[in-house]
Amino acid sequence: MKLGFMSKEKPVGIVIITGSCCIPGMAPLDERTHQVVEQAISNTGVNAQVKTLPVTTAYIGGAPKDVIAQLVGKYNQSGQIGLPAILINGKTVSFGVPEIEQIETALLQAVNITKEKTNG
Repeated sequence: MKLGFMSKEKPVGIVIITGSCCIPGMAPLDERTHQVVEQAISNTGVNAQVKTLPVTTAYIGGAPKDVIAQLVGKYNQSGQIGLPAILINGKTVSFGVPEIEQIETALLQAVNITKEKTNG
């Protein structure tokens, strides 16, 4: 399914908010999430830049306030920590380890949105 988007385009920004900085037992979830994200990038051919952000940094201003509110809300509703969380171009697309199809779809949507803004 590799589409081979031109590398001249601005890379899609992917941020993975990780909890393993505070809860070492979450490291396997972070590893699996990174694998899924890298595979989705490879499958789609989207030019993307991945950054990992510790949740402590996210909470003290490293992530948008609405993302933090979503994390807190998810915990308050279910009692589960919604980490790792994935943001693509600032939009939350996943809490917990995602399915590869979910990330591929979000990447392709991000590229289409970027192209529309550039052409519009």
